[in-house]
Amino acid sequence: MNLPNPLRSDEWPQPIRLVAWATLASVALVAITTGLGVVNSIISAQGPLLYALAGGWLLATLADSPIDWLVAQGWRRNRAALLVWIAGAVPVIVISVELAIAFAQSLGSIIAGPEPTPMQVASMVERLTALLSSVGLTVDLVPLATSVILAIRDGASTVQANIAAIAAGAIGALGPLILAIGVGIILSANPAHLDSVDRFATRGRVRSAQRSRKILEEIVARFIGRHFALGLIYGVIVYVGATIAGADGLLAAVLGGIVMAIPSIGQGVAVLPPLLLALIAAGPYVLPGSIIIVLGWLLCATQLAPRLMNGVLRLSGTTVFVAGSAGGLVGGVLGAIFALPIVAAVAAIRRTDTPTPTANTKRTTKNKRR
Repeated sequence: MNLPNPLRSDEWPQPIRLVAWATLASVALVAITTGLGVVNSIISAQGPLLYALAGGWLLATLADSPIDWLVAQGWRRNRAALLVWIAGAVPVIVISVELAIAFAQSLGSIIAGPEPTPMQVASMVERLTALLSSVGLTVDLVPLATSVILAIRDGASTVQANIAAIAAGAIGALGPLILAIGVGIILSANPAHLDSVDRFATRGRVRSAQRSRKILEEIVARFIGRHFALGLIYGVIVYVGATIAGADGLLAAVLGGIVMAIPSIGQGVAVLPPLLLALIAAGPYVLPGSIIIVLGWLLCATQLAPRLMNGVLRLSGTTVFVAGSAGGLVGGVLGAIFALPIVAAVAAIRRTDTPTPTANTKRTTKNKRR
């Protein structure tokens, strides 16, 4: 009996070959699934460290352009990095403090005071009810306003009851945040460290790695920077509208601007926080203030956002949808946000790697055609 050589699959009978390939495919699938599980467990275990390193690189990327500009003006890089980081940290600290104060002042009476009576709630929505009635809409806003106020009070009570756990979580989050800031400052002052990472990771192909990283950094910086500009513009519009409506303009502007600046998912819901504050304030000019907020939101979400993003990603609508969906499934909200610039960077790298026909090549092609 002649047995086929086990090392040569072309000599096997067809049924045995099919069984062998099915077995190999099953083993490969199990190995891939196991490997993904191991990678996922490693990422979960080292999540804070990985987020800190990625956050530090992102902060350094955002600070890179102003630092390079100052270096071109004759500044030493260490001094330029220190100035840019201080100039970026001070507004964040001031805005955070002002936001906390404004939030306490705006909602303190609702949260800390006694539960409002139906008469008090009716007086809060009296002007808005009259405005709706003037255009033919008769709506009883008292139940809705009462539900909103009670929900805010319940949320505040829950926060107060779990303040210890919240404080512990905030303290635990400070470690990765401080590490991210430290990594960002080190990379801003010493960008050659990333070149060392390129040399270690690519085994000598440093130029290609540097070029790819520069493309990724440029796209990410422009992507985040333009969303920040979008949130800033929307915040200014909201400040005007909320102030006219009688609400706390600073609180509404900061909340609306932060939500609007969230890439991919913030534009749709950015109108809700400032509009809710304007309606709760129920000032004498709540209707024109609310109209300004809504019009500003429509302008930013439908007109300004596409104009600012034009030319940054250079991706088709289908690619944006698929990349955002896949990123959301893999990495949650952060995956949905950063999947787009990463895919755009890969596409840009592939475009730059594609050789362009030179003049001599074109002439040769024409001569061959003749």
